[in-house]
This record gives sequence, structure tokens and C-alpha cells, in this order.
Amino acid sequence: MGVGPYLVDRVDGSLHSIGVLSAKGGEWENDYRARVRGLPVRTAVDDPHDEIREIGAARSRMHAARALRQRLPVLSPAQAVEYTDALLGGAPPAHFVAIAAGQLSEPICPALAVRTIRPRRSRALPE
Repeated sequence: MGVGPYLVDRVDGSLHSIGVLSAKGGEWENDYRARVRGLPVRTAVDDPHDEIREIGAARSRMHAARALRQRLPVLSPAQAVEYTDALLGGAPPAHFVAIAAGQLSEPICPALAVRTIRPRRSRALPE
């Protein structure tokens, strides 16, 4: 085990080790909320999605698709239009979100990630 700091989840009692550098910079918080607790956290794709929706509403679907291709040049023009249509109509397909996340997200350094030492307590009743 490391030298700390440690985090005890007050909801489920799980114990987690937070690296010193991560604790100092605060990078552990989003990692913990998303990966360990499964809570929604704004991701690298949320801002571009908001921007594309705004462009689509203010200008046109094609302007939004062009802006999306500028952000994600790995998409073909047809994919950009399909992605834009999905964004403007609600939620985009998961495969497009995965492409965008892969292109826009920087992976967290393993040294900055939260490491679970003792998992959640089981809530099962004794037999």
C-alpha cells in the first residue's frame, strides 16, 4: 500500500488510495466520481456537443456538421452529418461518442488515478 492520502467513502465504506500528486492537484475527484462511483461527470465531449447544438440552432445543420468535422477530422462528411443530426435530435449514438471521446480525451495518468484498497461492503443479509 502507498503512504496516503486515503479516501473512505462514507456511503459504502470502501477504502481508496489517492496518489500524492493527484491529491495535491485534485485530478482524483473526477476519476473517483466517474470510475468508482459511476456518477455523471462532464467529459471532453460535452463541450463540443453543446457547441454543435448551439451552432445547429443558431445557423444550420450543415454549419454544425462542418464545425464538428473541424473538431473531429477523423469523421467522414457523412458521419459528421449523421452525428450532427443525432445531436440535434437528442442523444448521439454511442459509437460516435466513443470516437469523439477517444480523440478529445487525454487518458488519466495511472499515477493520478484512484486505487481501490477495500471494495464496497456487501449489503447481503446473513443466512
